[in-house]
Amino acid sequence: MPALRLLVVAGLLAPALGCTWVREQWGIGRLGGSPAIPKVTADDLVAYLNNQASRLQSISYGDLTVSAREGLVRYPNLRGNLSAAQPRYFRLVAKGGLVDAKIDLGSNPEQFWAYIAAPTLQPMYVFASHSDFESGKARLPGNMPFEPDWVMQALGMISFPPNLPYTVRTDEKERTYVLSWPSTTPGGIPVRKEIVFLADDADAARNQAQVRRHLVRDAAGKPICLAEIKAARTIPVGGNDPKSGRPFVVQYPTEVDLRWEEQRFEMTLRLDAARVNQQLTPEDTRRLFSLPNIGGATPINLAYARFDGTGR
Repeated sequence: MPALRLLVVAGLLAPALGCTWVREQWGIGRLGGSPAIPKVTADDLVAYLNNQASRLQSISYGDLTVSAREGLVRYPNLRGNLSAAQPRYFRLVAKGGLVDAKIDLGSNPEQFWAYIAAPTLQPMYVFASHSDFESGKARLPGNMPFEPDWVMQALGMISFPPNLPYTVRTDEKERTYVLSWPSTTPGGIPVRKEIVFLADDADAARNQAQVRRHLVRDAAGKPICLAEIKAARTIPVGGNDPKSGRPFVVQYPTEVDLRWEEQRFEMTLRLDAARVNQQLTPEDTRRLFSLPNIGGATPINLAYARFDGTGR
């Protein structure tokens, strides 16, 4: 299952977004060195995420490096590229240099897919509609806790509904805000999701990310998986904030650590050569985000297949 975990975890990607966010969005004075963290509400944090998502319509990375390990075992690096666009378009393609390995993960508004090939594994190519996956009809092999929309959430391209039962707590020691809310996996298992924000202004010169990590915890509060933003880049995206007069900015991740606690699996994504908010033509969208035709591989619909020895 190690290669399968690589396939699934690659889909989890991870977060991004923002700088000088407290000052520019809420008019609060600079926080650096302040002994106390100003109070914010869950609505404030959700509004921040949604404002940032509105500024990042598309992104593509021309240079992606995937590094992974399971326990003490390290796997060869894969190199490739990644593209994403709102509302639900995503594509990650990477392959090995010294080893004959390849992954192809993708999504569009109707469906998502995952292809993996490695020297010691039979190639696997699966797909499902989002509706089948969300209803629990389609399940990923190994019952890995993966949600395709986490890809877009991690990149900062998801808008959050205002009416979820969010809560927010302040961690004075870590100087962070933690936004959380109850949820369930597609299989119906209760979980709690969290997003951790820096309370102080992120230091753009040090490539610091304002959104530090995304987590999923089980009912007992134990982490199931997390995505931590190790580095992010901050850029202007046009227009000025009416309160501060400063340009609106957006962040995108340049290094992400992904960890699955029970499987002791960890993966690092290094994301370079980014292009932000480039206009995609209909042909670009079809080429990048359609279910690919991969030579010698037949896609299997997960709504009608099981990998536990049973079929349907």
